[in-house]
Amino acid sequence: MLLLDKIPVLLVLRSESEDVERPGIVVEMQSDRKISRAIREAGLRWARNTLNLDQNPRHFLALGKQDAPLRQLQEQFRGMRPVRIASPYESLIWAIIGQQIHVTFARRLKYRFLEYCGDQVRMDGHLYPVFPQPEQVLLADQQKLAALQFSRQKLGYIAAVSAAVVDGRLNFDAIRVLPQEQAISHLVKFRGIGRWTAEYVLMRGLGYSDCIPAADIGLRKVAGELYGLGRTASEKEVRDITEKFHGWRSWVAFYWWMTLQQTANMQDRRVSL
Repeated sequence: MLLLDKIPVLLVLRSESEDVERPGIVVEMQSDRKISRAIREAGLRWARNTLNLDQNPRHFLALGKQDAPLRQLQEQFRGMRPVRIASPYESLIWAIIGQQIHVTFARRLKYRFLEYCGDQVRMDGHLYPVFPQPEQVLLADQQKLAALQFSRQKLGYIAAVSAAVVDGRLNFDAIRVLPQEQAISHLVKFRGIGRWTAEYVLMRGLGYSDCIPAADIGLRKVAGELYGLGRTASEKEVRDITEKFHGWRSWVAFYWWMTLQQTANMQDRRVSL
């Protein structure tokens, strides 16, 4: 469920092709209000951007011919493109919530944040959450959020960046046109945003194609396994390893994260058995 031109719109995306080389995506839009042409166009732009449909992966695939571990992942996840988060603001809030905690707990906190701060829209008998706007977040009761296991520090970070978005100091449209290092330098000026968070936002929220959050513990583990280190790689080693993937490091990071997700899914299945 998205807010398009301030109207809640349910977007349903369906694949109409099993050919990953020529994917066919159908976008359906539903709302209890009139869906204008402008809203339809905004929804289609959102779908293309979120699914990263406008970037030709030819050069990324060519990198696999020179690197065996990457080639194996390209074959394993054939046709996969990095999926972006619905908005840069949402990606930033998710990154802050997930800082220095286990992914399972982070997921739990994200759902609590969504339920407490955001709206819910009923459509066809189902309730759909809408990610809160920064103005809504600033109105949230900090005491109640703390009772939901949010740390005081993170609540402060979330309030600070939300206020910066509201008053225009943090402008994602202005950031997205900056060179990568300049964009990172701008983001880390804000309280609660370190380099890992900035790189995550550039990659998942703003669509930069050559950004890898190299301090990420998951990426460091994968790098150590794929490249025979026999241990978790350091942040510097991740940057050194991925230097040869210049221009496509966001794609590499996403593929590495997918290996972690696949491993987690396999472990969950073993537990259920």
